[in-house]
Amino acid sequence: MTKTILIVEDDPFIAMDLQDTFEEAGFRVLGPVAAVKMGLKIVREDKPDVAMLDYNLGRETSLPIARELEADEIPYVFLSGQVETVVTETMKKPHTVISKPFNASHLIATMNGLMRQAKAK
Repeated sequence: MTKTILIVEDDPFIAMDLQDTFEEAGFRVLGPVAAVKMGLKIVREDKPDVAMLDYNLGRETSLPIARELEADEIPYVFLSGQVETVVTETMKKPHTVISKPFNASHLIATMNGLMRQAKAK
């Protein structure tokens, strides 16, 4: 069974790096997308297994996507260079925040762990 991950990242170089990292780890990548509108469309139409969200997307944040993922009980991680900002936002559930720059093996392990937890529920 293929694992699917939605990647929301507005920096094209980081997005390509994330896509390569997760494809090499056996994930089917949805995106990457750089805007809330496209991220919400993928969540609603494709229902990823997990998601990796850059918090700051230029003039908007990925919070609307996070809320949609929570409503669908899809686990996600925020990836951000602004960890303090992300941590202060209020969300229904505690969420994982990984700071940039990131370690690829840590990202993969985190996402695999979230998938295992979700399937155990």
